[in-house]
Amino acid sequence: MSLMAPTWTNERLNGRSGRQRGSTIVEQAIILPLLLGLFFGVIDMGRALYSYSFVSYIAREATRWASVRSGGVYPKASQTDVTNFVKSATGAALDPANITVTTVWMAPPNGSPACTANPDKPGCVVQVTVNYNFKFVLPFLPAGAVPMSSKSQMIITQ
Repeated sequence: MSLMAPTWTNERLNGRSGRQRGSTIVEQAIILPLLLGLFFGVIDMGRALYSYSFVSYIAREATRWASVRSGGVYPKASQTDVTNFVKSATGAALDPANITVTTVWMAPPNGSPACTANPDKPGCVVQVTVNYNFKFVLPFLPAGAVPMSSKSQMIITQ
């Protein structure tokens, strides 16, 4: 009778047989693309949220900028000036080529007669509309451009 101690291999200690040796690599190969897709999808959605917020911000800022440039202290702003202001102030995530700006000087809702002939005087309204076409980077998110738009108006005070 031989009293040999049983050999303890990793398979016996872990309770695995030789058939399960590569299962962790297969599991990782399945899960890793899903986790990376989720991770980069969250980043891309964050970019979209930032762009939406920035379009709203820049519309308000351009309206304020145009309202103080009505020919008083500053030289009068034109449609081109407002567009250049918006495109020069775009954030890091926005492409200036995908931005369109529309500026309208108009009479206020109460229909002031002074604004009908010359709508860029104090007491009139300036309205700026900023449109941006956002494009996702990841292929499994919506294809094509997602339109984002913000409209802001302000009474000219100077």
